[in-house]
Amino acid sequence: MTKTENIEQVLKAVEIHEKIVNESTEMESDTKSHFLELSKFIKECLKDKTKIQNINSHQIKSLRNELLTFWNETISVETEKFWTEIKNGNLNLERKEPLKFALNKNRFRNVEQGIGARKYWSSLKSLESIKDEYSDLEIKKIDKIIVEDENKRIGILKKCLAKKNIPKSQYLKFGECMAYFANCDLFNKYLTEKEVTDLYTIWKNFKS
Repeated sequence: MTKTENIEQVLKAVEIHEKIVNESTEMESDTKSHFLELSKFIKECLKDKTKIQNINSHQIKSLRNELLTFWNETISVETEKFWTEIKNGNLNLERKEPLKFALNKNRFRNVEQGIGARKYWSSLKSLESIKDEYSDLEIKKIDKIIVEDENKRIGILKKCLAKKNIPKSQYLKFGECMAYFANCDLFNKYLTEKEVTDLYTIWKNFKS
């Protein structure tokens, strides 16, 4: 691929990026502003004739990777839309898929991906792009991984609630579990309002 073709691919990806970001109903305004500033910066680097003359393939790759980081690390309907448009545009951009990592490791790489899967998987698995990429058996396996992730996290919270204490070794995991349940709106599924309040009190009073 020539330098010009490489730049054109990145700029087309930027257009798709901006479209998804502008239409997003999930991103907060600060996140949108950050991503739009990023795409503005990339366009300035790749459209300015003076800058293009001096830019090398490594720098173009760095800009491309900066643009794709979010779309490579997240699980959501909007992320799937982004990659579907990349594919439909015949853009030769490599995708890192968190769901494939989960299938290989029987877990999600981090809590953010676990949250994304828990929130969006019921919608994602009905998309043609997911059905084309994953077998029925793999889809069922992801279902199971999500359930197991949720069960492990409520188990940690209930143990801490019963002891009214967070073990030092579990502090970071406890925080992740609280974020998971808050973002996925799951507290009411397992806990009373008082128990949730007690969890936040235990967290607040934790002494390292």
